[in-house]
Amino acid sequence: MQTFVQNHSSPAVVFKRRAAWDGIRLEHFRFRAGEMPEHIHKEHLVLVPLSENCNGEIRTASGFRVRAQAKGAACVIPSGQALSARLEGEAEHLAIYLEPSLVFRAASESGASSAVEVVERCSLSDPIINHVGMALLAEMDSEGLSGRLYAESLANVLAVHLLRHYTVAESRAQKFTGGLSGHRLRAVMDFIAENYEQDLSLTELAHVAGMSTFHFAREFKRATGTTPHQYLIKFRVERAKALLVESEIPLVEVGFRSGFSHQSHFSRLFRRLTGTTPLSYRLMFQS
Repeated sequence: MQTFVQNHSSPAVVFKRRAAWDGIRLEHFRFRAGEMPEHIHKEHLVLVPLSENCNGEIRTASGFRVRAQAKGAACVIPSGQALSARLEGEAEHLAIYLEPSLVFRAASESGASSAVEVVERCSLSDPIINHVGMALLAEMDSEGLSGRLYAESLANVLAVHLLRHYTVAESRAQKFTGGLSGHRLRAVMDFIAENYEQDLSLTELAHVAGMSTFHFAREFKRATGTTPHQYLIKFRVERAKALLVESEIPLVEVGFRSGFSHQSHFSRLFRRLTGTTPLSYRLMFQS
């Protein structure tokens, strides 16, 4: 579930809004010049600058320092590490908070050491983290139209990325040989066909397959060529196409029965996948 609030928790904060999902949350900040007092987060913190130039300094209790981050960069601060900052001008950032348990689970299920430790590290360019950040920001702006499955998939991607690139020793995952058998894949597809109107989660689908969420997401894409979330959207659009041809119910009802909670979301995704609007698609099949 998502929540959206705005407040100014520090003199340096001009604007803040947030959204939260299971295991991951996002905060969107705009700052003025000033000091951010020392604070600690229970989650791993991933900072993504949105401004072309962000002058200032991030400091942690361990002595870690980083200056002048810019758009495209990323900075990871592990959970429990005290953090403060000084800002020398206006700036805009995303802060992604990831539950440590997701990284531990990714390590365990990939065959890496269970004692893997996320460390303070900044990168001048990290496309993966920036993609996750911008996707979560878009989800916030759309008021959660894509549902839990999308956010959980992004959390999965981020956890594996931190495991591979922001740990004490960059453990390489062991090859998973279990695979998504035809029987398991059919069970998942049948489950989606029976429950596509619901706000399905990655955990639910993985449970149906009898696999961990991390292995399931990877093996599902390997087997189908698409992610679980993308498959669900395509299934809903196919259901909508059938309703448009076989019935005369209003377009709003078509979208609702196909699993889309908002008409604008339905229309946008339908056009993206079919190249036409729901109304135009219906008219093509009218005698």
